[in-house]
Amino acid sequence: MFNTDRVDHLYQDPHVDKKNFILHYGDMTDSMNLTKDIIHDVLPDEIYNLAAMSHVKVSFDTPEYTANADALEL
Repeated sequence: MFNTDRVDHLYQDPHVDKKNFILHYGDMTDSMNLTKDIIHDVLPDEIYNLAAMSHVKVSFDTPEYTANADALEL
């Protein structure tokens, strides 16, 4: 289940032409999948990484995963 409460006001029906906002699901730690399946297909002008570890203790317990998801570039 995806939590989209913060962007629901931006949602546009996927069947409408010329949409300005489209969500794509992907794992930020799987750069090959993101690059091949999303970036090359969509050819976006901009990319925002809004992924982040939401619990500080967990981020300290899994520092490599946290860095891969939060900070490393594609």
